[in-house]
Amino acid sequence: MSNFNPKLLNDPLAAADELLEGLVEAYNGQCYKVGRRSIVKNDIPEGKVALLVGGGAGHEPIYHAMVGKNMADGAACGDIFAAPAPNIVHEATNAVDRGNGVLYLYGNYAGDVMNFDVGAELSEADGANVRTVLIADDVCSAPPERKQDRRGIAGLVPIVKIAGAASQTASSLDELAAVAEKTCLQTRSVGVAMAPGSIPATGKATFELEQGKIGLGMGIHGEAGVGEIDMTTADELTVKVLDLILEDYEKDTDVDALKSGDEIIFYINSLGATTMMECLVCMRKAKEYFEAKGIEIFDVVIGPYVTCQEMAGISFSVTRVDEELKQYWSMPCESFCYSKMEGPLKVSKPKAAIPVPSRTRVQKVTGPITTKLDPSLTQSSEGLTLEEAQEMVLEIADTIIKAEPILSQADRDLGDGDHGLGMARGFTALKNEVEEHTFANLRDLYQTAGSALLSTMGGASGVVFGSLFLAGGKTMAGAEYFGSHELSHLLNRSLKDVMNRGGAKPGDKTMIDALHPAAEAAKENIDKPLSEAIHAAALAAEAGKEASKDMIATMGRAKTLGEKTLGLPDAGAISVSLILKTMDLYINK
Repeated sequence: MSNFNPKLLNDPLAAADELLEGLVEAYNGQCYKVGRRSIVKNDIPEGKVALLVGGGAGHEPIYHAMVGKNMADGAACGDIFAAPAPNIVHEATNAVDRGNGVLYLYGNYAGDVMNFDVGAELSEADGANVRTVLIADDVCSAPPERKQDRRGIAGLVPIVKIAGAASQTASSLDELAAVAEKTCLQTRSVGVAMAPGSIPATGKATFELEQGKIGLGMGIHGEAGVGEIDMTTADELTVKVLDLILEDYEKDTDVDALKSGDEIIFYINSLGATTMMECLVCMRKAKEYFEAKGIEIFDVVIGPYVTCQEMAGISFSVTRVDEELKQYWSMPCESFCYSKMEGPLKVSKPKAAIPVPSRTRVQKVTGPITTKLDPSLTQSSEGLTLEEAQEMVLEIADTIIKAEPILSQADRDLGDGDHGLGMARGFTALKNEVEEHTFANLRDLYQTAGSALLSTMGGASGVVFGSLFLAGGKTMAGAEYFGSHELSHLLNRSLKDVMNRGGAKPGDKTMIDALHPAAEAAKENIDKPLSEAIHAAALAAEAGKEASKDMIATMGRAKTLGEKTLGLPDAGAISVSLILKTMDLYINK
């Protein structure tokens, strides 16, 4: 294993859990840990509209250190660079809910959206009222007419601060959501990178950048932006970045262009290794830039609040504020991530939250996630027994765990390199669960396997591959054998669920490009022996994986690379192919 930059850790795979435990201790009694990996304030009043934030670890101090006075009420924490799993979101929601609704506020990434959505469904089943506002401030990740597709980067700091203040006085979930949406709409960010950070578990850089070049518009995981430019001076870079931000306000038909007399919160963020010296040199030029345009800086934030480990980079964020947002910004706040005194305005004393009757709140999710059955499906009269199917699932787990380096490298070529780690983590949990249990039927086996993946992997892959196995819980009620019918139902139901959940379709360069042809092949061979059906499905998945090399990514973090994704297979498609190939080898041994 290469050691890109030595890190003082114990077990790198336990870093997210251990850092959260340390963060709880750093809060010194003001917060406590909930469930698997969430942090929650001690003193949330009954009747308060709760604010829940969250995202992957590795970007400290956000998001989990944004819990505090007049800030977020709680945070759901994922593994390194991975979204928190649905059970973590569920646990955090139940812990912060005080009967008047919970607002989810987090960055617009596919994995976060899918996991928070499933967490919301679990929480709503308990009776919670949940709303979501997505932070999508990265100007370089999509044009103004598609700003809903933008990723969330450093603009989250002023957005969460303002939303946290508004949550102290909001009388309804709609009222708080409106303030958060307004702040998001008025926030724009652009980031640049001079050198990559690294993933603790692998020691490998999150991206590659030629020496002497700057990645303009790069995301907080190292996602590609608008291109690479030659290394330049602080003054020239500051002007170039601010021009991009102001140009975006001008092109966006949903907001007015920034003009003389407007007031802004200006935020300079270090992505990790960039020093305060460099940030302050840029601040000097930014002040001159805004003064020349008559734009007034209402307040300034400078610091390493949204990082990517030791990544050398900087981002600028602009939030236009009116009288309402200035009041919320001026409220004092305290959190491990960001604290400020009252000001620039003097703030009137916040009104107390409106009390409402409390309800029973579940504090912990236990057992497999339940699924709805489809009793109308045909069943096989021969195939694998329950014991054989269990043995096959364990062989799949071993294959994926061993393939971690291959999957991580494939993802690193197109994303941030964490797919293999997440798959290995999830299938290790699956293996432990499946080995420890005696199952009554096939449905219970696949239900348990899918729940293990969904609750431990995090990121988009947790929902996607969890859905692959959970489909067995929906389609195998009463099945005595895992045969050709069960294979077809499993693949086709999981295909439907994954496409509905994530919005991907064939040709988007995702795992769908391997799963879709495999499901079609299984359907075509549903009345043939299992040995023939699985072989056809495995060959189709392999062909789909190979075909993904000729596709341009349009989903996930890889979409920003555009034509650079040509010639490379999708990591998720590789995983699907490996799973079906292992099934083929087991059944046809």
